Amino acid sequence: MFSWRITKYNPKKRDESGAYLDDKEWTCFSEVGTKVSEEEYLRTESDYINAITTFMVEMGLNKIYLNDLEIWSDEVVSQNASSFLRKMWVGKAVTAQEVRELAKLTLRNVIWCKLSYKKEFFVHFGYDYYMYIGAIKDCSNAQAKVQDTGLYVETFNSPY
Repeated sequence: MFSWRITKYNPKKRDESGAYLDDKEWTCFSEVGTKVSEEEYLRTESDYINAITTFMVEMGLNKIYLNDLEIWSDEVVSQNASSFLRKMWVGKAVTAQEVRELAKLTLRNVIWCKLSYKKEFFVHFGYDYYMYIGAIKDCSNAQAKVQDTGLYVETFNSPY
């Protein structure tokens, strides 16, 4: 299985152990208005979400499965996500549109989830705006398209 870390973080700004060195970088939705503008945040969030669907398209997937779901925050109400989340459960096959909403809520620290399709594809989310995608194919076209958006695609095993 191929596995990648997808981030907005430039790998050139890491030390030998892989720690990111730029302490001016924003890492969370809660920093909108302080460390990051809403416009920049929404563009970056969209790039992450599009990365998932780009890999799904290359894999020929129009649905994947919700493997883990944790609701972490009272933000569910402020994000108008209550009715959407009532329709989600572990094991549910989710469409690309539902994946987009789940990813948005995860990136905004409202929920945490893991997504996959059999043993062929997965999406995992980490803290501080880290995302991991794995696939049984190299997905070189998806990697290039995601990198063209300004995100970094690094070979990396998901810690999740």
